[in-house]
Amino acid sequence: MIRNRFLLSILLVVLSWGTLSASERTILIGPKTIGPGWKDNILIKAEQFQNTGVGDIMTVYTTEAKRTAQIAFQDPKTWQGVAPEYGAVSVQGPVRMKMTDDILAKIKENGLILGGHDYKIVHVTLIPAAEMTETLIYKGPSMQMKDDWSVSAPISKKVFKDVKVGDGIKFIMSKVQPGAALKLMDFRYNPMDPSVDGAAVGENGFTYYINEQSQLIKLQLAASDGICMRVGGKGYKFDKIALVSCTAEPDEDLSTAQRAPKEYKLQPGELYRGEKEFPNDWSGNLRLTPEPFQECTENDVLVISYKLLPKQEGVWPKISFRENKGKWQDISGAEEPVWMDLNGTDVVLPFDENILDKLMTNGLVITGLGFVLTRIELISAQ
Repeated sequence: MIRNRFLLSILLVVLSWGTLSASERTILIGPKTIGPGWKDNILIKAEQFQNTGVGDIMTVYTTEAKRTAQIAFQDPKTWQGVAPEYGAVSVQGPVRMKMTDDILAKIKENGLILGGHDYKIVHVTLIPAAEMTETLIYKGPSMQMKDDWSVSAPISKKVFKDVKVGDGIKFIMSKVQPGAALKLMDFRYNPMDPSVDGAAVGENGFTYYINEQSQLIKLQLAASDGICMRVGGKGYKFDKIALVSCTAEPDEDLSTAQRAPKEYKLQPGELYRGEKEFPNDWSGNLRLTPEPFQECTENDVLVISYKLLPKQEGVWPKISFRENKGKWQDISGAEEPVWMDLNGTDVVLPFDENILDKLMTNGLVITGLGFVLTRIELISAQ
């Protein structure tokens, strides 16, 4: 009897942990190109947001963004931003939106349009608020930002000592006026990056996400007095800074995710055409999203065409196919990467059940050295 009670207690703990744990859930799988001129957009259906709560974070993962690229989070009913601060946001990597009661009321009924210009959507996810933690790292003094942009608050680099790539720096504000804007500057008064050079802000403040190592480095570059950042702008009172961290793990179940329409291809079955160099320093790679592989079968193959780079002593051209996930494990499932020597003839990647599952779920990374990729074609071997 005691043993049974002990086992029951363990089972309840495990079930409780499973209930409480949460993941970053994918709600849209791209690619979706948002071209120039604000002419392109995609609607994420309302059904994707029915279990979304206040404080949840939506992340739009992007690629191929131009320097001036912007994303718009729009209400399909009005084509206006779902909140003033989300009408036009600079795209400098992943772009995030925090859910409020007002935003949820709109998107649960109408869905959400992602528009803007000059970037490509890779995929979109939702993270539960319970997986986000906020820790105060700066408590003031408060400072009122004037309409003439003349005021800024100096921040010491010590404030950001625990920040890491993937974290967010939340600027907590009060007395936010219509048209309020934030400007984050380095110690020389230069914008930290284009996304925070006059960014629109709302009552919930503004969160600046650290997506790249280069941003982290800027936070440690300081003047002789230790100042690394100046918080400026207009139309709000700057109060505090919090460090936002995420504990969620990606959910690998994509069965409920919406899929973007297929992108236009120059030739049927062609996944890539151009000249992508894979230099001899191993720095080259090309990613293919899962979208092109959704209708594939085990009768299909991938044909890779290329031309070799000029010979270099000690370099033997090679190519490798990896899973577009995590540490880029070999697409075959092998523990160590499989490298194929290149001699100038096309490379054929046949599909089996294992490879096809990885391609349809996460996509493919092609890496290697010593060649220029010219074409990727998906054909039937029948």
